[in-house]
Amino acid sequence: MPCVATGLPHMHQIPMIFVLSAAAAGIAAIGFVVARRVLKPIDLEQHHGFMDAMLSIVGTLVSILLGLLVAAALDHYREIEMTVDSEAANVSEMYRLTMGLPVDTRLRVRKLLIDYCQEVVNDEWPAMAHGKTSPKVLFTYVKLVGEVVTFRPADDGETNIHAALIQSVQQVGDDRRKRVLVLDSQWSRQLMPMLMMCSAMVLIFAYLYVRQGQLFHGVIICLVAVALGGNLGLVYLLSNPFSSEWKIMPRGFELNLQLQKDVNALPGIQHILQGTREEMQKELKLHSDDDKKFNRAW
Repeated sequence: MPCVATGLPHMHQIPMIFVLSAAAAGIAAIGFVVARRVLKPIDLEQHHGFMDAMLSIVGTLVSILLGLLVAAALDHYREIEMTVDSEAANVSEMYRLTMGLPVDTRLRVRKLLIDYCQEVVNDEWPAMAHGKTSPKVLFTYVKLVGEVVTFRPADDGETNIHAALIQSVQQVGDDRRKRVLVLDSQWSRQLMPMLMMCSAMVLIFAYLYVRQGQLFHGVIICLVAVALGGNLGLVYLLSNPFSSEWKIMPRGFELNLQLQKDVNALPGIQHILQGTREEMQKELKLHSDDDKKFNRAW
C-alpha cells in the first residue's frame, strides 16, 4: 500500500487569506480617515529626511521579520506534511512485509494496520482540528507494537522481516509523536502580538505623511495594509496545519485504505497476499520455470 505526498487542500469558499487581507485594508482605511480628522499631518518638506529615515528603518525591520517568519512557517508546514506522509508510508511498508510472516501473525498485524488507518482518518483527524488526539489510535498502536515485538522468528528470513517491522513500527510512533506535538505549539500565538504591533507602527508612520491627494494616499495605505495582512494571514494559516483552512489531510492513510479495497476486489493478488510463504515460493518458482522455458524457446 504505497502513499503519495499531500498538498494544500482545495478551497471551495472565499480563501481566508483574502478575507484577512481585505479586513486589514478596511481597518487601514478607517484608521486613515480618523487620522486625517484627528491628527495633524506632518509636512514632508520640513521633516522629509527624518521621516524617510525612520520609515525606512521600521519598514525594513518589519519586512525582514515577516519574511523570515513566513519562510519558517512554510518550512514547518512542509516538514509536518512530510511527517504525515512518512507515517502512512511506514504503515503501508509494514503491510507489505507481513507477507513473510506466519498466517496467524500476518492476519492479526494486517487487521491492526487497517484499524490504525481507519481510526486516524475517522477519529484522530477530526479531533486534531480541535487540538485533541484519539485514544483509539494510541491503543491500536500499542497493540501493534506488542504484536511486532513479541513475535519470535523461526528462521533467517523471518528474522530479517522482524527487524524491518520493528524499524517501521518505531518510525510510525515517532511520526505520530511529531504531529501530536504540533497541537501544543505556541510560537505563532506568542509572536502574533509583536507582528501586529510592528504592522501598526508602519501604518501609523504612513498616516502622518502629507499627500496632495487624499484618495491616492488612502489607496497606498490600503495596499500596504493588504501586504501586511496577507503575510500575517500566511503565518497564521501555516502555523496551524491541522485546524486552519490549509490543514493537512490524511490522504496517505486514505490511499492505504483505498488500495486495500482494490486488492480485495482482485482475487489473484489477494491469493498471493494471503497465501502462505510456501505457496508464494511455489508461485515464484512456477513463474521462474515459465521464464526459463520462454528464454530457451526464444
